[in-house]
Amino acid sequence: MSLSLDELSNVESTVTSAAKKTQNIAEVPAAIYVISSEQIIRSGARSVADALALAPGVTVNKISEYNWQVSIRGLNEVLFNKALVMVDGRSVFSPLMSGTFWHTVDMVMSDIDRIEILRGTAGTMWGGNAANGVINIITKSSKETLGQHLEIAAGEHSYQEVSYRHGFTLNENTSARVFVKGVKSDYYYDNNDPWRTYRGGFRSDYQQGNNAITVQFGGYHNVSEHYWENYDLAATPAKVIPTQLTDYSRGGYISLDWFQNNDKTDYEMHLWADSNAKVEPSSTGEFSTLNIDGLTRTRLTEANELTTGGGIRFIHRDVAPYTEDYYAILEPIGRYSNDPINTDVIYNLFGQLESQISNNVTATLGVKVEHFSLNNTTEIQPQARLIYQHSPQQQFWAGIGRAVVTPASVESLTDGYVVNRVIAPDHENSEAYRYYNGIFFTMGNPNMKNESVVTLDAGHRITVTPELNIDSTLFFSNYQNLRMLETGKNPWVCQYGHCDDGTKMPNNIFVHQTQFGDQLDANSYGFETAVRWHPAANYTLNTSYSFINTQAYCSGNEQCKADAQFGTKTTYNHQPSHYVSIHSLWSISASWQFDVWFKHKSSVESDIIRADGSHPFSAPEVTTVDVRLAWQKKPSWPKVELIIDALGKAPYSDAPNKARVGETAYLRSSWDF
Repeated sequence: MSLSLDELSNVESTVTSAAKKTQNIAEVPAAIYVISSEQIIRSGARSVADALALAPGVTVNKISEYNWQVSIRGLNEVLFNKALVMVDGRSVFSPLMSGTFWHTVDMVMSDIDRIEILRGTAGTMWGGNAANGVINIITKSSKETLGQHLEIAAGEHSYQEVSYRHGFTLNENTSARVFVKGVKSDYYYDNNDPWRTYRGGFRSDYQQGNNAITVQFGGYHNVSEHYWENYDLAATPAKVIPTQLTDYSRGGYISLDWFQNNDKTDYEMHLWADSNAKVEPSSTGEFSTLNIDGLTRTRLTEANELTTGGGIRFIHRDVAPYTEDYYAILEPIGRYSNDPINTDVIYNLFGQLESQISNNVTATLGVKVEHFSLNNTTEIQPQARLIYQHSPQQQFWAGIGRAVVTPASVESLTDGYVVNRVIAPDHENSEAYRYYNGIFFTMGNPNMKNESVVTLDAGHRITVTPELNIDSTLFFSNYQNLRMLETGKNPWVCQYGHCDDGTKMPNNIFVHQTQFGDQLDANSYGFETAVRWHPAANYTLNTSYSFINTQAYCSGNEQCKADAQFGTKTTYNHQPSHYVSIHSLWSISASWQFDVWFKHKSSVESDIIRADGSHPFSAPEVTTVDVRLAWQKKPSWPKVELIIDALGKAPYSDAPNKARVGETAYLRSSWDF
């Protein structure tokens, strides 16, 4: 059934994300973990985001059936912007949020060759957003997926999935594949809001002599439907209009990758373009990106290798602008742009020298210079790394580097809002209170410095026996200019409909304003370890443990006080510290597999109690067990799997104040023919 466990260990031994070249993991002076195709399939994961929980240092919070929070080394939030997420080297982050919408990252799961997760700063090679790490989803060459693959799945909560892939040979040097995939399900565990996603794509690989070319293109369309309300705050009295929100996101991409390997110098060129649109009220917009980058890798001497390169990226954005009567019909949440249509440009140049100092010691020095036209800033992102090969079975490494987060228009050029209610004294009697309509704005701030991080980490890898491998890392990170909300001396810019600028709002509307700021800093430290134990030919145990502790600090703001009961600082200081993943893979026989995945996230204790008696930052521990039973009579037969997520678990929230998730069972069958 697919790879044997012995073959699986070989797949995990090489990576390309650390230095943009193929390396054995034992040669990499950084924290890196590989999730193989076999691990993904045998975890039962239905999405890339779910599978990432197999890796140390990665936090995955499932906040609906098809929405996730994914972060590396803490600072977890809905759109974590400190990890560069790529599919075959093509960035898939949102230019609006500078984070990743994980429901748009999908493919035929069996076409994934591996997921490489580089933890720590990687700004020198990868640039903006590679602040806490890189997640590189690498798909199989079309030469590896010849023939036809059909997969169907169905289960609880209206879950249905069908995918089909056909791989073929064009000539002796060229192969190709096409795929289509569709998923239908309830969006939430507790209701039947429908979710549908459709996607398709093409890949072709050409290789002759020392040249290789890969061409890919495809697209997706996601749609979900939810009960919704609109507010006519200009009517007298103000009206609530029940309606339905049809939330869709869709996009397309095309990429061209060219490689040439020579005796002394290797060349690479990467060209890709994509276009994405979303109508969810808080992130409405259309973005089109064109990216060109390349590198040369020259072996100067037997002991020295120099990599140089650069690139340019154009991002065209079209985001909803303000209107004169924007308050007339309002969504419960929304966003307006102060610069709705424009094109931003990112330029970069980098160089990295890898030198073998002795038979056992290799040093890496590099720097990237990156310019962002969005806020007209230029950033320098250096790194220095060292690895000591104590023996073929044991290595020690250490490194330090600086990286920045790509500035996003959401925080600098757009204003987000929430419609809510305000309790205020009645006009005629200050001792009598009643509810008024309120609009709470979070204003963009174009004058902020870029978020940055300097990370010092060190690690140890050891092959205790051929059956037992241990990989451990210690890290310390210092963050500067993290985003927070800052409140001015008079945040109520409109009271009882009368505004500071002399304008008048209908129906005594209150308007409250806060602004993005960059005064928040933080220190984070932790320990990560991954243990792979292969005691028998038919059994493997993959275990990971992470300890992550973050202390955020700032001054000059209500949210910075020691007893603050809200804000980003308080959120960052109240996150789980301990994460455990234990994945047991047992091939019972040639036809049967039984796999168990144990996941644990520690509780969060907080003495913060709101006026309504709630504990907003406290969270119970979350422990789940997923099981998978698979049967395949012989390779030419279909494979049938029974998968149960969160076996026996009562409905729970994977993160505070998020929608509940719970036990889900489904059947999956796949057939290669």
